[in-house]
Order: sequence, then structure tokens, then C-alpha cells
Amino acid sequence: MTTTATTSEAAEPASDIVRGSRRRAPEGTGRRLVRRWWPAAGEIVVGVLAALGFTYWGLSIGNSPITRVGQVSGLSNIQLRFALVVLVILAVVGWATVRASERVKKVTVRFAAAAVAGLSTGFIGAGNVFALRGTPWPLNGPYGDNNRILGWAEEVLHTGAMDAFYPPAVPYTIGYLAKAGLFDGEPALAFKWVFIGIVALTGPAAYLLWRMCVKPLPALALGLLPALQQTLPHKPYSPFVLVLLLPLIAKLLLWLRASPHFSTRGTVLRGGFLGLLFGLLFLVYSGWHLWSLPGVIIAVLFFYPWQTGRLRGLVFLGSSLVGFLLVAGVYLRVLLGATSTRDQWCSGYTLTEPAYIGTTPLTSRAWDEPGEYPGFGEFSGLHMYAVIVLIGLGFAVALGLRKAVVVAPLACFGSAWLIRFWLAGHMEADQQVQLFPRTMIQIQVTLTALTVLACVLVAQRLAPALKRLRSAEGPAKAAPQRFTAVGVLLAMALAGGMIGSFFSNQYLPTHPGEKLAGTLAWQAHQFRKPDGSCPKYADKGKCKPFPTRTVAEDFAEVDRMVCEYPWRKATKEGWIVLDLMTRP
Repeated sequence: MTTTATTSEAAEPASDIVRGSRRRAPEGTGRRLVRRWWPAAGEIVVGVLAALGFTYWGLSIGNSPITRVGQVSGLSNIQLRFALVVLVILAVVGWATVRASERVKKVTVRFAAAAVAGLSTGFIGAGNVFALRGTPWPLNGPYGDNNRILGWAEEVLHTGAMDAFYPPAVPYTIGYLAKAGLFDGEPALAFKWVFIGIVALTGPAAYLLWRMCVKPLPALALGLLPALQQTLPHKPYSPFVLVLLLPLIAKLLLWLRASPHFSTRGTVLRGGFLGLLFGLLFLVYSGWHLWSLPGVIIAVLFFYPWQTGRLRGLVFLGSSLVGFLLVAGVYLRVLLGATSTRDQWCSGYTLTEPAYIGTTPLTSRAWDEPGEYPGFGEFSGLHMYAVIVLIGLGFAVALGLRKAVVVAPLACFGSAWLIRFWLAGHMEADQQVQLFPRTMIQIQVTLTALTVLACVLVAQRLAPALKRLRSAEGPAKAAPQRFTAVGVLLAMALAGGMIGSFFSNQYLPTHPGEKLAGTLAWQAHQFRKPDGSCPKYADKGKCKPFPTRTVAEDFAEVDRMVCEYPWRKATKEGWIVLDLMTRP
């Protein structure tokens, strides 16, 4: 995340997408390190503070999250605050573009990009704070996946460990926060704020990891748009891991190709560092690692330094594996020992045409009426989103197949695409779903990232032509001031505000009878607070005790799994027809 080039960049063709390099005059080691790393540290601080600060600001929204008028007013207040902060950022960048030195201009753009990334997902965090105003409980209360995670957190609270093959990071974090005496020792109270924090930090985290590979403006688009596309406030750790995994894989390929130019110590440290990060993400959610693995192996073979430095490349991969196993080795062994576990969770996604990659609804109502979802798209059954990302896929491959930043999402896409059909093809014979519908999220995120990369690569190809055109107009004509950074930041900020408002609106409280995602927030308002009082916005002022548990509840297996649409009556034993949002 620095303006200076690493050796890995020497292996990449010079371009506007990869972070630039520049020879510097010799200077003291300490001063050089400070000049190199303080802007990177500033990006981290600005991104995190923007995300958490804007989320915290949501506590001051005083409108009712229950009435529709109150919901519109609350969202408008959040949007106004967001717009005013963004205007200040754009004004500073515009001033730097016209008045500041080149170095100040670059640092300003870096800080501004980090701030926009943080504010955009901080908007969704503030929307969640508003949706849960007056209740201490998390989205969906004790229902759905919360039921099991809270059960495991209770096990951690009382025994210090949990007996499950589920990724341990979230249950352990919630359990140990309660064990430390925070949140009144109640895991469910920690649950709410841990999840809101993950939502808010997704944008800056994705931006910062992409900054390890590319310049600030491409990193903003690559980190923010996929992160905003797959926002799941009731289960934010899953998309959080996915959007961070792509830049880590890209950096792995970059450093692998450049490993012959590193010292042995540098090779081991770089590999171990990436391995630790991969391991930490694996503990949060492991599915994306497993579905990406076949494609990543092929990409590694493609980028391996076969001609020179084969031993150094092996050392890099070996140190990465060691770093990964140091963090996630114990859980990996648990996961490999759980191969007999059967996933029989059937939903509307399970019944969707398997090659569909269009938009997915946030409601359970979309599957209640025949033919409503997924419906027909504008082009031969394809929705406009699918058409756009397929065009983007083609341009990204055509213009950047040799670039690690393109190969990383491409490998993850191809791997998930094939695994999806393999798992779905065995669903009837094996009588298990194996979570194959979740590959849809990985497919969408990777295709969106490739489309952004296509736009960047096309702009990069057009830039020299525009420069030559200006030169042909004669030296007397002054080159116009370029406000590229202002334009990109404005577009990304508007996207963040609009998408943030959309997802915040979807999760505002609605009665379960409406079968919308807002049911999750509505449930959180229906349980008694720790002091015995009902939340301010409990339905008709009545509420019930929040259930206590010490173990996670399992779901019974069935011998014959039959998935059907809700409008078809279940007449055979073993049919699984479950509500998507409020499964107890």
C-alpha cells in the first residue's frame, strides 16, 4: 500500500493499473521508511475512522425505524450527512489537483479514496444502527444461523471452546467478548455490534488489500463495487472474506512471479505474511477458499517462475503454506474430519436454474408465486447485469490475461463455476445440497471485479491516444487540467450512497407477513431487553424473553430430501420447505 514499487511490479508490464515506481535519491534508511509508510498508515487510519465514525453517527438518527415515514426520513438524514462529507472530500481533492504539488496531490487522492471506501460501507453500518434503534439484539434475534452461532458462543463462554466444524472466528470472538465482561456478559449483545462493525469495515478492508496490487482509484472501484454488491448485514463475515480473498490471491501471484528477485529472507517473510492472512480469513469463513482452490492451483502453475528461480518460488509457496497452517491448521484438520456431515438446507436458490447469474432477491416472497423468480431477462433470458459482466469478462481477458490482478478473479470465477455444476449435479444422487447455491455469490463478485478491471484496462489503452491527440493540436494549446480523481471519487461516492441506501432500506423493520428482509430487523425488536423492559418499537408494546441456551441446536437429517416451491403442497414425508428469513 505504498507509492514505491516492489520487485513484484517489475514482472508486470508498466501500466496505470499497477502501482507506479520511481527512482529516489539516496537518503537515510529511517527517513526513507517514514516517507514510504506514513501515507499507507494514513490510508488505514482514514478508511477505518471513516467507516466506524459514520456508523457511530447513525446513533444520532432520531426517526422511527418502524413507520414508513420515519424510515424515509431516517434514510434521508443519513444520505444528507453522507453527501455533505463527500462534498468536503471532493473539494479538498479538487484544490489539490489545481494548487498542490504532485506528491501532495497523490497523498490527497490516497486518503480520499480510503475515506470514500469507509464512508460507503459505513453508510450501511449506520443504516443497520438505525434499523436496530431501541433494541440491543442483532438482526433476526435468535433465529436462523444466529441460533447456532449464539449456541457455540455460549459454549465458548462457559467452556472456553466449541465442538463444531463451523469456522470458529465469529463464535470465539463473540464468546470471548462476553467472557471478558463486555456487553454485560451476553453473547447476543456482542453479536449485534460485531456484525455491524464487520459491515462497516468491509469497504476499507477490501480497498486496503487491493492497494497492495493497484493504484488508489482502481483499488477503490475493485474493492468497493463487489463489496457493495454482496452486502449481507445478517451474515456479513461471509462476503467480507470473499472480497478480501481476491486481492490476496492477486498479491500471491505477483510475489510468486517476482520471487527470483527477492532475497531468501524476503521470500520467506512475504510468503509467511500472505499465509497468515489467508489463514485468518479461513477461520472466519472457509467456503470461498475451498471453491477457489482448483482455479488458484492452475493460476499458481501459470505464474510459477519455471525458467529462473524455481527453488525460490518453492520457498515462497512453502512459507505461505506454513503461515497458513500456523493459523488455520487445527481448524483445517477439524474440517477435513467432518466429511460425513450432510448439508440438506433447501432454499429458493437451490431451485434456481443453475447457470443463472442475474440479480438475487432479498425476500422470501419472490419464491411464493409461480414464475416470479428469476423471470426472463432482456437478452435471450439474460438480465442486463449478466450481459454487462460477460462483456466485461471478455475485455478483461483480452486486455489483461497476463496480469495477476485479472487472473486472480478469473481463476476464482472458473473454479466456482465448475464446482457449482458438479455439486448441483450430484444433489439428487447424494441427497445433499453442499451449499452449492453460495457459489452464486463468488461468481457475481468475481465477474463484477473483472468488469471493473476491463474498464480500467480500456481507459489505460485509450490514454496514450488522447495524449497524442492533444499533442497534435500544437504546443501552443495548453493541456487541460485533468480532474480524473474528482470524477472517479464522485462516481464511487454516489454508487456507495445509492447502494448503501438500497441495502439499508431492505433491512429496515417490516412485519413477517410481508416476507421481506426487514423481517430480520423486526424480529430484533420483539424480545425483552436485559433490564426486563420491551424495546421501544416492539409490536403493540409487547415482547417475549430472549431465549438462553448453552449448546447449539442441530437440525435433524432426513432420509429423502425433496425440495419444492412453497406454493406446492408438501404431501410426502421428508420434504423440506422452509422460510428463507425466519427459520427457527
